[in-house]
Amino acid sequence: QDRRWLHHAAKLLTDAGCGIKDGKRMLPSGEPLTIEFLVDEPNLEPHHLPYIRNLGILGIQASLRLVDPVQYRRRVDDRDFDIIIDRFSFSSTPGDSLRTYFSSQAARLKGSQNEAGIADPAIDAMIDHAITAKTRDDMIFACRALDRVFRSGRYWIPHWYKPTHWIAY
Repeated sequence: QDRRWLHHAAKLLTDAGCGIKDGKRMLPSGEPLTIEFLVDEPNLEPHHLPYIRNLGILGIQASLRLVDPVQYRRRVDDRDFDIIIDRFSFSSTPGDSLRTYFSSQAARLKGSQNEAGIADPAIDAMIDHAITAKTRDDMIFACRALDRVFRSGRYWIPHWYKPTHWIAY
């Protein structure tokens, strides 16, 4: 609950036309700004509650909806959600799996691993460059460009990160 970041977030929201009315953050259209976190595991609840509390401080009506795994899968396949948790696991050398997760072609397929429905020609082009790169340096260059395009699209919120792997021996 860092006040600096909350103040910065409030300013960004206000600058984007999302003002406060009666203590609630409103979209430029006049509708309340609401966000539903969709989960299928109760053990994820403690990770969301501080974030939801901070969204409430900003006037955003955030909630957590716990559903059974079958309903969760259906809603994700239909892209009937605001926010879900997902983990991406890729090989150390990017390949064709990038298309499965992030291409416009995958976005058109119901139930694809492109759960955000990302359909961006710039991302498609960067994926093609990364996959068809002739040298490792070219692939690294294409992947960095792809990363920049992703970040500019703001398709996800980093949830947690652990830069190491624990090993017991």
